[in-house]
Amino acid sequence: MSEVGRRLGTLVAVIAGCVVLTVGVAAPPERCPTLTPSELTAATSAAAGWLIDNQNPDGTWLYEYDRITDAASNDYNVVRHAGAMSALYQAGNRGIAGALESADRGLAWALDHTVERHEWIGVTDGDNVQAGTNSLLIAALVERRLATGDPAYDALMSGLARFLTAQQEPNGSLLAYYDLEPDAPRPDTYSIYYTGEAYWALGRMHNLEPDADWGRAADQMGSYMAIIRDDAEDLWPPLADHWSGYGLAETAAFPERTAGAPLTDAELSFVRRQGGMMGQRVRSISQRFGPWGVAVRGTFTPRGGGYGVFGEGLAGLWRASQLDDRLADERASLGERALCIVGLAVDAQADADAAAAYADPTKVEGAWFIDDVTRMDDQQHALSALLFATPILAAGPFDTGTPSPALWVWLLAVFCTINPLRASFGIPHDQGSSRRVRLAAVGGVVGALTLLAVGALSGWLIEVGETSAPAVRLAAGSLCLLSAGMDLARRPVVDEPTLPGWRAALMPVTAPLFVRPVMVVAGLALVADHGIGAYLLALALTAGSMVAATALDVGADRPGAVWMSRLMSAVGIAVSVLLIADAVFDI
Repeated sequence: MSEVGRRLGTLVAVIAGCVVLTVGVAAPPERCPTLTPSELTAATSAAAGWLIDNQNPDGTWLYEYDRITDAASNDYNVVRHAGAMSALYQAGNRGIAGALESADRGLAWALDHTVERHEWIGVTDGDNVQAGTNSLLIAALVERRLATGDPAYDALMSGLARFLTAQQEPNGSLLAYYDLEPDAPRPDTYSIYYTGEAYWALGRMHNLEPDADWGRAADQMGSYMAIIRDDAEDLWPPLADHWSGYGLAETAAFPERTAGAPLTDAELSFVRRQGGMMGQRVRSISQRFGPWGVAVRGTFTPRGGGYGVFGEGLAGLWRASQLDDRLADERASLGERALCIVGLAVDAQADADAAAAYADPTKVEGAWFIDDVTRMDDQQHALSALLFATPILAAGPFDTGTPSPALWVWLLAVFCTINPLRASFGIPHDQGSSRRVRLAAVGGVVGALTLLAVGALSGWLIEVGETSAPAVRLAAGSLCLLSAGMDLARRPVVDEPTLPGWRAALMPVTAPLFVRPVMVVAGLALVADHGIGAYLLALALTAGSMVAATALDVGADRPGAVWMSRLMSAVGIAVSVLLIADAVFDI
């Protein structure tokens, strides 16, 4: 084989390898099962049925169960008790038989475990009151009020809410515990979830009683979570908080807020950040369940609560987006991501046939198991996610085009990753000036056309590969970051050997200086985000700059040129980080 043939074969192999690695490893296929209304209804009834059938005579629920040993744990958790009540009242409010009655039995147990101090009420089975218990109990009682119209527990709700406002600090944060002895809040104790739960609870109270002062406290908590919490509580990575989805949906419905634009700028940004973080989690989980997901994403499998919390959070954000027109572009993506995780949850739920193989099928059917163990909050969270998916499913199907990074970010990424100045360093100096310019021009054109041809296949490859634009963008940003970092660290390439005569014109060796492997992946992502015209513009600007630098005889022997090349690499690193962040936070 000739030298030209070998070089051409190498180039084709590199391009094909980049495409395969992108779709195979960096952005593997995602699996989001198609969900029908009948499947969702059956799964919802089965999840509620597990809680109803596995309630103890005293009103508590089966906490943890091993289906292999047929053994139940003696542990219990009062916060999760309140959460189970909330899920069952949600189910009862949506017509599932027996759910209201089961939740009322749970309420009777909670009433037997109340304490009163300083004009507030708390629920506990220990020596402290947890803010999370009161929060979820309020949410449950508001749901009961909406379902039945019964005001019998309005005073209890107010007493529970007064506890939360008493635990609130001036910056809006929430102390997690109140110690009954020495009868004081436990200082500097926080829970990553209790503030979001309280935000939801007080938001519900405000929508139920707009004339009371609960909305002010809820707004303080919402502002704290949107602006301060991750830094104040040293949370990294930032918390994907499903409870904030519930709370933002309540906040967007506050009667005093502006119709069509009820959220503050901070709350609006918070919706988008939370949607991105939850959407990224769902993307990773759906990739894990793809055709070869285990090989490239590991064997992690969510528990029922894991499926549930992302479904709940995304559904809450979706409800908030329905009330704020500035989130119109995010509605479809939020809905699609919620249905994806709920569809995966339905697939993972134990059905009647699977349950029949175990000693006690009533403790298996409708549940979610990890290592053959289920816990009541697996059913609690999953049940709520399934319930809130029903209106989302009715609103679909969704056109899931998502907002993309600004075009200037992509133009800089392509320009600085190819780094036309560095590419010009590699054009041999032993040639005449006109020949060097011709080599640069032909090499740039051949390279640009090659990359453009691959980019044109972007939509087809993403569709066939069953992946997504954000996943490919994440792969492209990561590879651009790696490439620009290597360029910044290593010495410039000088005087690549060329081919003589006509062979150089047919297959210029300067093309590989332009066709960097990373740009194959970047091309797929850029075309998916902004279309083939944007990629053509980026390649034309880059190729033109390489030719201009060659014509000006800018070489690596000029220190200023080397530093300018390194500056381009530094800019490439910066915009690559922007691309990665955008992909991570893309719903």
